[in-house]
Amino acid sequence: MTHPSPPSLPPAKFGIVDLFAGPGGLDIAAMIMKDEGVESIGVEWDDATRATRAAAGLLTTDVKDVAALGPCDPSVVEATVLTGGPPCQSFSVAGSRKGHQALEDVKRLATRLAGHKNAASFDVAWKEVKAETDAMSDDRTGFVLQPLRWIMEAKLKRRRPYEVIVLEQVPTVLPVWDHFVEILREAGYAAEARILHTEDFGVPQTRRRAVLIAQFDEENVDREVPFPKRTHQRYRKGVERLPAMAEHDKGTLFDDDDDDVEPWVSMGDALGATRSSEFVMVSNYGSGGDPKNRGRRESWEPAPTVTGKVRRNRLYQLRRDSSGEIVIRLEDELDRLSAQEAGLLQSFPAAYPWRSTDVAQQIGNAIPPRLSLHILSMALLHEPPQEKWYTLLKEWRPQEELQPPVAARRSAPPQASTAASSSAPGRPRTGAPAKSSAK
Repeated sequence: MTHPSPPSLPPAKFGIVDLFAGPGGLDIAAMIMKDEGVESIGVEWDDATRATRAAAGLLTTDVKDVAALGPCDPSVVEATVLTGGPPCQSFSVAGSRKGHQALEDVKRLATRLAGHKNAASFDVAWKEVKAETDAMSDDRTGFVLQPLRWIMEAKLKRRRPYEVIVLEQVPTVLPVWDHFVEILREAGYAAEARILHTEDFGVPQTRRRAVLIAQFDEENVDREVPFPKRTHQRYRKGVERLPAMAEHDKGTLFDDDDDDVEPWVSMGDALGATRSSEFVMVSNYGSGGDPKNRGRRESWEPAPTVTGKVRRNRLYQLRRDSSGEIVIRLEDELDRLSAQEAGLLQSFPAAYPWRSTDVAQQIGNAIPPRLSLHILSMALLHEPPQEKWYTLLKEWRPQEELQPPVAARRSAPPQASTAASSSAPGRPRTGAPAKSSAK
C-alpha cells in the first residue's frame, strides 16, 4: 500500500517557510504573489487553524511543532525565506515587571546563540538555552527564540542561509527585534526593525506591528533595508479624513506628511456589502488597550485593533443628540460582527473559509494580508506591491469554489486539514499552543 507524500515546499525563486503561520495572513499574500516566483509553506500547531489553512488551500507541514522541525527537514529544505510571528503572551503585559523580565531573558539567551562558527558549538548553546526556557514558569517565553534557531541552523547545518527574513509581532517585542538585528548583522545580514501601522497600508483597522526585515548581504550589512512606504493616511483621533485621491488643501487638521496618500480605509468602506447604514462601534478592547476606557469609533473611521475578543465589540446605529454628541441606546444595537466581517477588517478576502469555533481567535492573531503584501513585496522584490494584487486579494476565493463540480470526485470533510496531524502525543512544551499563533 502506498502512502501520499507529506507536504513539502516546491523549489521556487522565493520559497517561504512561515513559522507560527496562523490562518494564513502571510501565506495568502504569498499566494497572490505567485507569478513572481513566490511559494510558501506554514508550520502551525493549532488544529482548528490548520483546518482553516486547509480549506484555503494553503500548504502546511505535517509536523505541527516548530521545535520538531528545522531548516534541513525535507518538507522545508528548499526554503530561501524565513518568516514568523511567534506567540507574544509573555511580553504582552507591557511595562510590568514580568513582561520586562521576559524581554530581558530572551535578549540574554539570544546572545548565547550568536557568533558560533560551527554546528557543534551551536548545538551545545541551544541545548543549554532550551533547558532554561523549558524550566521557565511561562515556557512560551522561549518561542521567540525559535526563528533565531532556524536562522543559525540554516547557515551552520544546511550551509545555505536564508536570503530574506521577516519577523513580526506586537510593538512590545521591538526590543527583542532590535537585539536580533545586532545578532543578524554579525551573521552577515543587513537588518532593521520598525513599527508599522496597518492603516498606513490600506487595512481598515488601527493596529501596530513590530517588523524585522533582514537580507543576507555579507559585504554590506550596514546598508539600509527597504521597508514599505505608507500609501494611506495615518489615523489619529481628531484628525479629519482626507478627501478621496488625497486632493486636498493643507489645513490645520491634516498632517504635514499626508500629501500623496489615500484617505484611511474605514469600517464603512470594508463592510459596505453587509452594513449599509452608519454605525458606531464600542470596542471591547478599549482605548490604549485599557478595557476601562472602551473606545468608540464611527463607521467613517478605521476599526480599533481586532483581537480574539472581537465578537464582544458592540455596534449601534449612529445617532446624535441636538449638540452633536453620540447617543447610545439599547434599542439601536445592531448584530455583532460576523466572522466574515471581522476578517474583512483584517483585510482578509470576504470568501476566506474560516473553520471551527475559535474563528475570532484565529482572526485576532493573524497578520493582515494586505500588510503582508507590502512587507513581502519590499523584502523580496525591493518595490511596492503591484496594484493588481489588491484586486486579486479582495476577489480571492478558495480554489474548490472556482472549479466546476465533478460528480465522481469525493472531497475531504470541510473541517479536515490537508496537513496531517503530528503523531506526537500531547502538547509540546516548545511549540505554539492552541489560540496562540499570533500571526
